[in-house]
Amino acid sequence: MAATAERDGDTLRIRGELDFDAVRTLWDATESLFAADPPARIDLGGVRRASSAAVALLVAWLDRLRRQRQEVVFINVPAQMRAIIEVADLDTVLPLA
Repeated sequence: MAATAERDGDTLRIRGELDFDAVRTLWDATESLFAADPPARIDLGGVRRASSAAVALLVAWLDRLRRQRQEVVFINVPAQMRAIIEVADLDTVLPLA
């Protein structure tokens, strides 16, 4: 299943599998959204599988939003992604709910 991003109010809902190719596609697909009306929350509850590229995407999104002086929180982060985040010592950097 390809990864998708769907806006729901101030939340961006991510679904599917986040491998390297999907991450690149999602970055491109959300670029204008982040520029125009950044989400306050990114819901990862619909992510079925994720690689380290998915965690890199979260870091890139966070960096972009902070440069815009926007705050974001990542919600419903799957256990597989949390494990990668902890191993990479990013659990103190990424705002996880």
